[in-house]
Amino acid sequence: MPRYYFDTSANEKFVSDDVGVEIASFEDVKREASRAIADLAKDVLPGSEVRTLAIQVRDEVGPVLRVGLRFEIEHVGVR
Repeated sequence: MPRYYFDTSANEKFVSDDVGVEIASFEDVKREASRAIADLAKDVLPGSEVRTLAIQVRDEVGPVLRVGLRFEIEHVGVR
């Protein structure tokens, strides 16, 4: 089974995955990346006004998938 590495970034903070995980199919890789970015968002978005999150998935050769999420609170009107 191929091993995939899920590197994360939140704004300027980058964390490299040095362990990786074995995943059978590329469809499963996409599902895992989607779950991972949702979990990351739950941890870092509360209290944020602007945040850009990304997970880059790579195999032993290089990048194979990137999942991104941009969160922004925009104040409209005067309160």
